[in-house]
Amino acid sequence: MKNMFKSMAILAIASSVSFAGTEATAPAPDKDKELAKKIQDQGIYVESTVPGVVLSGYADAGYSLNTDSSANAMGRTVNNVRFGGDTNTRGGFNLNAFKLALEKPLGDKNDFNAGFRADLMFGQDAAYFAGRGNNQSDPTTQTNNGNSLFVEQAYVDFRAPVGNGIDFKVGRFVALAGYEVIERPANLNITYGNLFQNAIPLYHQGVEASYKFNDTVNIAGAVVNGWNNARPSLPSNLGSTTSNQNNYGIIGQINVNAPGGNANITSTTYVGVNGDGNSLSNATNINNNTNFVEDVWGNWKPKFANDKLLIGFNGDYGYQGYDISATQSATEVWYGAALYTKYQFTKIFSLAQRADWIHNADGAKWGNGNDFGGVVSTVGAGIPSSSNNDVYSYTLTSSFDVWENMLLRAEYRIDWGNDWGVVSKNANTSLSGASHLFTAEVVYSF
Repeated sequence: MKNMFKSMAILAIASSVSFAGTEATAPAPDKDKELAKKIQDQGIYVESTVPGVVLSGYADAGYSLNTDSSANAMGRTVNNVRFGGDTNTRGGFNLNAFKLALEKPLGDKNDFNAGFRADLMFGQDAAYFAGRGNNQSDPTTQTNNGNSLFVEQAYVDFRAPVGNGIDFKVGRFVALAGYEVIERPANLNITYGNLFQNAIPLYHQGVEASYKFNDTVNIAGAVVNGWNNARPSLPSNLGSTTSNQNNYGIIGQINVNAPGGNANITSTTYVGVNGDGNSLSNATNINNNTNFVEDVWGNWKPKFANDKLLIGFNGDYGYQGYDISATQSATEVWYGAALYTKYQFTKIFSLAQRADWIHNADGAKWGNGNDFGGVVSTVGAGIPSSSNNDVYSYTLTSSFDVWENMLLRAEYRIDWGNDWGVVSKNANTSLSGASHLFTAEVVYSF
């Protein structure tokens, strides 16, 4: 009965569509089949003057139980600050995101072709990522407004039929680096990992180009405004009357796929020229030193596991210069690693794990700025005196695909380490101790 209604709906939509500049006649049989396949494979077809525009998205909501809650010296409630600003970890009912994506894809033909994509996100995740663009990853400064709007992507793309075809994107697009992505339902776990939140940029604005040599090797590169920047940032040179506005980022990536198609490894390099004001969460005075990040990740599906087991990894190394005072500067170094596994026990049930660790040298990298109203001593410019900080995390996520297009997940996460701003149970008194989080989510995709 369900299939009959679906077929009737597809036939009704297909028979009613007519494009601007054409007569309202019944489509040819091959066009009818093409439209039906597009609706089934790509999402909701949108009638417009441009054929092939597709609408997709998801709704993501749930509940999280945070075991850590305390009031700091400034009177703010600090809920599990160790998670680097992820709004899902604050506890209570969560509207993580309602996302809409509108796209005219380029297609498979190697010819002159153009399209576009726009991704809009509403909810708590939107507030978090919009704040990241303003260099505000400190959880005490993040907005709790669940009605925020975040423009994740908005770009024009086109293909130049040179060789196998060069694809270009112009506008705002998600970062090339990282194992995890902005969309929670596409990740193996509900909460974001420490590397994703702290070690790499999340989106850029500029020009990106990609090229596929064959089924084994493909490359990409971009020139962008910088690190989570909608416009060029203005790094300050303390002791100088001028600010260098000619800062930008250069990105290069290479991806190699195994001949059998069951494994890949991707290396991405980001270089921020003349400083980049959004790379450090806790340093307001970025100098003109190079901002550098190397990100490597990969996946492997062992053939002996019959496609049930997935093993992934991610590693990051980065550094950035900043000014402590008019006469004193420093270089923040950060690095970390993560290991991911997922096993599909049945068509409905799977378990995923993530173990990660991240280190920063001077306390200027993570979202532990503003020293919570002077709770700890600082060294110039609000930089915490702590150094050689390490944070560890383990996450276990169970997933249930019970209904079509609907995902149910439950998760337990524990974090521990020695950095007061990211891992303290109590921002007033304790500088260490494990933090626990229990969360559940329901997602409907369309």
